[in-house]
Amino acid sequence: MLWLYSLVLAFGLAALSPGLWLRNGRHGRYTRHWRERLGRVPPLEREGAIWVHAVSVGEALAVERLVAELRQAVPSRPIVLSVTTAAARQLVEGRIAADRIFYFPLDFRFSTRRALQAIRPALVLIAETEIWPRFLEQARQSGVRVVFVNGRISGRSYARYRWVRRWLRPALAGVDRWLMQSPTDAERVRDLGAPDAKVEVAGNLKFDLTPAEHRPVLRQLARHFQAAQVRNVIVAGSTMAGEEEILFAVFGHLRQQFPSSLLVLAPRHPQRFDAVARQIELSGLPWSRRSQLESAGVHAGGVWLLDSLGELATLYRYADAAFIGGSLAPHGGHNLLEPAYFGVPVVFGPSMHNFAAIAEEFLAAKAAFRAESSVELERILYRLLSDDRLRSSTGDAARALLQAKAGATQRVVATVQGMIEPDRSTASGAAVAARPPA
Repeated sequence: MLWLYSLVLAFGLAALSPGLWLRNGRHGRYTRHWRERLGRVPPLEREGAIWVHAVSVGEALAVERLVAELRQAVPSRPIVLSVTTAAARQLVEGRIAADRIFYFPLDFRFSTRRALQAIRPALVLIAETEIWPRFLEQARQSGVRVVFVNGRISGRSYARYRWVRRWLRPALAGVDRWLMQSPTDAERVRDLGAPDAKVEVAGNLKFDLTPAEHRPVLRQLARHFQAAQVRNVIVAGSTMAGEEEILFAVFGHLRQQFPSSLLVLAPRHPQRFDAVARQIELSGLPWSRRSQLESAGVHAGGVWLLDSLGELATLYRYADAAFIGGSLAPHGGHNLLEPAYFGVPVVFGPSMHNFAAIAEEFLAAKAAFRAESSVELERILYRLLSDDRLRSSTGDAARALLQAKAGATQRVVATVQGMIEPDRSTASGAAVAARPPA
């Protein structure tokens, strides 16, 4: 049935192509590096690499520490990183120390085979649950072992996969290990066809995050906050279309009670930065943007638009409360662990199915709040800004939960070490070089 899958994929790409071309932008968001998407990746000089794949920004951030620790654990092996989205590519270049960074190939036989022949990996680690049947088939035929790490299957994805699980079973059975985030994820992947002996619960890599701190940005902001007399900061991270208008209305009421407050707004997708800027302008709120920080500063009682990539986590250090985007609009929510790392109280809306298990754990530990409506969101934020004790206890609970759940990265590294042998040629060469002269 893979021929039918490939046919559907080809027709789907053909149907989407005109729309993608129109949204391509001047930087070639979809057409730049198109050769890589067809599998034309510059070949590695040495075989036996560890290939890590992370779809988008969230997964890329999750594997950042994993890549660093793999470098320490298996220094003789090249480590390469592939991504799917342009935003992830922009984020990881210069940030994650991989031997090569490239786009994951489209899931056709010719492109996946070409990429595997160029990289010649010993092991592929796929973050979360990107199930590409052709890639898995070609990896198996090439003798490349595949491990899913940080595996997660949301309720919606599970329902869709169940419709085609009869055809998925061969692909899932060929995977060497499934390291899932939770018992629920493990049970779902078993039901879809993964052999029971290959599935285990290893935890969530995102609990091991150490957010990058951009100290120059922190120093800049400290200076501007002091100049503008900003006292309270609300960070709305990874917002989606339809949420910004709600946040402007909520903040418009809050600033009357807290005139020295600041709303930091970080849209999820870079291509929306300018559109969101126009929305802020129409709201009538005073505002400025990250790209003009030195000339425009920040405005107490106003909005600061974070029109940059990779700096959101840094800004949570200054937050008194954090709103998780994609949760008021029906997008399933985004990562709530970065603010928790800094002990920041977290608020999210009713749509958190992408992080359902984590969200429920945070609610049970009194480490977060769920707002079912804009009215409730305003009420919760008002309580957090006005009650120092509540803000402190909620943030402390969030940090404690994050620390208690850490350790997934080490479990993945241990699995990798058990599945691959040291690169004997490199190891023996190093030994000869280190041997003292007779």
